[in-house]
Amino acid sequence: MTHYDWGSGAIVKPEEPKKKKNVQIIPAQTDLKRKAVNFIKGFDINLSAEKLEELEQVVQRSSETFVRDIGKDLMECRKLVINALRDKPKRPEAIIAANDLAYSVKALGGTFQYPLMTQIAKSMEIFVADRTTANEKQLLVIQLHIDSLYVILAGRVTGFGSTVEQATVAALTKLTERYAEPRE
Repeated sequence: MTHYDWGSGAIVKPEEPKKKKNVQIIPAQTDLKRKAVNFIKGFDINLSAEKLEELEQVVQRSSETFVRDIGKDLMECRKLVINALRDKPKRPEAIIAANDLAYSVKALGGTFQYPLMTQIAKSMEIFVADRTTANEKQLLVIQLHIDSLYVILAGRVTGFGSTVEQATVAALTKLTERYAEPRE
């Protein structure tokens, strides 16, 4: 039934009532539940002391793998940067490798008790972001970041380090600001 709307002064037709949709609830199949929740290998939500210790051991083993893998990646990236200093066509490859390395270290450093590495990797990631190549000074800045990461990893400097390490981070940040341009 139509009516007159005093506010707008128009004749309004009421909306037709919406038809209710039939809904059917399909229960999950038992084999899907089994696949989604692994009752054999999974952990209970309420961790016991033994399970917590087991999880800590898993993280510790992963930390050793992280140190070994990142050390290898640092060495390879450093070689690429040194080669790029001598050979201009190799610079884009070095930039890509440095960007990948910075992203990996930034993401995982804090997880394995290396937040200082995360800080330095973040500085390097910002420096190489959106860059396709670099000049010699910019490559040297990247190399300094890699060297700093390597020293932290070799010395197993966990946490945020002392005043020396924080001064190094500040110096690297200033270098990235100073040599950010030209960005190609």
